[in-house]
Amino acid sequence: MREHEFFETHTMFPSPRTDAGTSATYLRALIENSPIALVVLDGHYRYSMSNPAFEALFQYTPKELRSADLDDLIAGPEQADEAACLSGQVMRGHKVHTVTQRRRRDGMMVDVEIYGIPLMMDDKLAGVYALYQDVTERNKAQIAYREISGQLENLQQEERRRLARDLHDSTSQELAVLNWNLSRLMNLVGEQDEALKTLVRQTKELAYECSARIRSVSYLLHPPLLGDSGLTLAIPWLAEGFEQRSGIGVTLELGQELGRYRDEIEIAIFRIVQEGLANVLRHSGSPVVKISLHQRQRWLELAIGDQGKSHAREALMQARNRSNGVGISGMRERVEQLGGYLQIDCTENGTTVKATIPMEVNFHG
Repeated sequence: MREHEFFETHTMFPSPRTDAGTSATYLRALIENSPIALVVLDGHYRYSMSNPAFEALFQYTPKELRSADLDDLIAGPEQADEAACLSGQVMRGHKVHTVTQRRRRDGMMVDVEIYGIPLMMDDKLAGVYALYQDVTERNKAQIAYREISGQLENLQQEERRRLARDLHDSTSQELAVLNWNLSRLMNLVGEQDEALKTLVRQTKELAYECSARIRSVSYLLHPPLLGDSGLTLAIPWLAEGFEQRSGIGVTLELGQELGRYRDEIEIAIFRIVQEGLANVLRHSGSPVVKISLHQRQRWLELAIGDQGKSHAREALMQARNRSNGVGISGMRERVEQLGGYLQIDCTENGTTVKATIPMEVNFHG
């Protein structure tokens, strides 16, 4: 099918006020002037036409594109199977959207976002529109952002570790001395002054509460179990404390295959569990929560599930839509910084937050 025949047959602007020729003119102008690289294929997936943006991106002339299979030209050896799979889906009438790499004429690989749109007429494939957006610079910016965010997270974790150490080594010790001195003072007062004795006892109780709170804050800033023994002890410690404070039953399922991982991975998983439990307490109304963590090949899969009611799910979805860097947004940011992804499943039986994080080389301390 020639170019003018394609335009006259497949118009995007049907209107009683315009004829096929006018619609074809509109379509041709839209394609030719679009900044998005676009190629049009016929019903047999053969080249029909392309716009200047496509030719500039991939550096092929229309004659070269017409003389060979499109996938053979722009899909490198490592992307050949993927390209064939995408083409097959479009040929079967399915729209496709993906971000991948394609090859220019000079052999350079570029990151592209692809939309494959089948044009169906009478349930038969009449043609295909394929749109390509060069996202190389966008991906570089995202990688740079993740690297900077990772560096910032490491600095924050180091500061938390320092604060936790200072609280434990100095303030907690000073409070311990204060408690000891108050105990001595209590013995010195004896039964001579009941009012003074009551004041000393109340002060001692207050000092003890402060000591317990500082110890709790110190553990939450950077739990020593995480640095000493990893997730297999830190998560049960976190779950046990949550269960005691909230009255919500916690079921743990930790895979036997779990080991030690890089600091940023262990800290991210610990913080996600921490925030997930906080969300259950704030929004769910569920009497139980289940935490599972497993290693699947080169991925760590974490799931936090509850049995919250519908109104609780609405509250969770509202929290999910906040963009203030905390809650669900903070969890998603932590996961994406490590190259993973976060998924939230809401059903009539409750809500499950799933985090999948790529596992890097095991850490040996």
